[in-house]
Amino acid sequence: MSNGVMTCLPPNDGHPGIEIAWAADCREAFDQGVKLAQTWLDNARSGWLWAVMIAERDLLPCAIERRAFEVGFLSRIHQRLCSHQGCGEKAKTYTTGEYFGHRKTLTLAGASCQG
Repeated sequence: MSNGVMTCLPPNDGHPGIEIAWAADCREAFDQGVKLAQTWLDNARSGWLWAVMIAERDLLPCAIERRAFEVGFLSRIHQRLCSHQGCGEKAKTYTTGEYFGHRKTLTLAGASCQG
């Protein structure tokens, strides 16, 4: 992604955080996703995970904000899942769509933020 507006997912549940660069300022949408996922995790997982995410995501006005919301939401869920498996991840570059013929590179750098 080009311009590099950074969002930060702080470490949580013993799992490291990440910083993600977006082409536009998506911090608010990203943070909303993280907060909603944490609320779902803290409230005895009320409702279907996918339904909770989709209902809130679809309220956002543009595609990049919806994507940031999804990434924030799923990243917090990922942290919780990995905390129980003891996996720790360092900075990596992922190629999305690798198995479906369309490729897009996404770089996730180790977080420098504290949480």
